Amino acid sequence: MEKKDRLFISIYNDYYGSLLTPYQRKLVDGYYNLDMSLSELAEENDISPQGVRDALKRAEKQLISYEEKLNLVKKSERIKSILDEVMQDCNDVQKEKLSKIVDILVD
Repeated sequence: MEKKDRLFISIYNDYYGSLLTPYQRKLVDGYYNLDMSLSELAEENDISPQGVRDALKRAEKQLISYEEKLNLVKKSERIKSILDEVMQDCNDVQKEKLSKIVDILVD
């Protein structure tokens, strides 16, 4: 998996991770956010590395499917981009307020 794809899975997990099972969330978080290997996750969860890989692939497919249906990441990125453009034409007080909105979107 390319670095770009790994980043998107991590972002999708931020948005849709609560829709996964706790087990899937734990694996996705460990693999994508904590940079744990399949072997490390397998040992920690008392399963085979292939079992971890299969569970990760299922979770990835679910996360991608949620984004394809809901487009929350895409919409948030578009809103952030527009707000960034608007901020260029604002005074300092308005920029600060818009910056808070952007922070809410990114968080």
